Amino acid sequence: PSIAAILRGAAHGPLTLDDAGAERVVEAARGAGGTIAVLDGPDSKAALLAAFADGLAFPAWWGRNWDALEDLLGAPATGPRLEVVVWHDPGRLAQADPDAWASARDILVGAIEYRRGVGTPPIVVILTGLQPGAAPVENSMSEPRIPAAIRKLGRVHHVALIVRDIDTSLVFWRDTLGLPVDAVMHMEHDRSTIAFLPVGESKVELVMPTDDTTGVARFLATKGEGFHHVCFEVDDLAETLTRLSMDGIELIDSAPRKGGEGPVAFLHPKSCHGVLVELIEAPGGPAWTALGF
Repeated sequence: PSIAAILRGAAHGPLTLDDAGAERVVEAARGAGGTIAVLDGPDSKAALLAAFADGLAFPAWWGRNWDALEDLLGAPATGPRLEVVVWHDPGRLAQADPDAWASARDILVGAIEYRRGVGTPPIVVILTGLQPGAAPVENSMSEPRIPAAIRKLGRVHHVALIVRDIDTSLVFWRDTLGLPVDAVMHMEHDRSTIAFLPVGESKVELVMPTDDTTGVARFLATKGEGFHHVCFEVDDLAETLTRLSMDGIELIDSAPRKGGEGPVAFLHPKSCHGVLVELIEAPGGPAWTALGF
């Protein structure tokens, strides 16, 4: 999003920027009367809380604990105001105190979502010193830490397969294997035709490109028919994307968008061990109404 959009709260989660990009946002925020907090790589809970208090001018009576931080980031004591938090090298805290990092991350995500929900001036969180897709909670000697948002995934919604021709493929999947056809849809936005075939609690999705210039068409041309992506169901897609972004997961879609069976978003294979991962929001979730389903 543009700087103006960022300051209006258009970002659905923390932004990962270089120092120059962060400075441009800070300058614009100052011009708009915003309050700026710069966190210079705190490596402990106490240092982090002190940096927040100094940068955002917390009142003297604040409790210097996680609950107080959550309250003041959600509703500043001075009244609604634009706030920008620039956190340089959050990996230092993640390395030194993973629990403190997890708590701070959850509080920041909650503050962003809360302010979006109540319509008050946003809090903009900028992370610098991170490589795209790098999870700051790990070091090279540790076991991979699975982000909490991944652990909270629901069922496998579907597995998607790229095919050259839907009708020809249905001869095998429907007629030979006996899978029922739930729906066949022409997706103008994605320039493809898709078919869903239920099996148990999940589905097989067949995807046929209808435009030779799309990524799906290029995939078919270079790799042929076969597996394309796996899709997991989540309760709140926007919240899940925000938390994954905070954990260093590289997103293809930073916000929910319309899919064939509900709001969807994709995660980049670079962050998923080479696998393209799709997330879809469970029926009745907040993105269904927002996207006009």
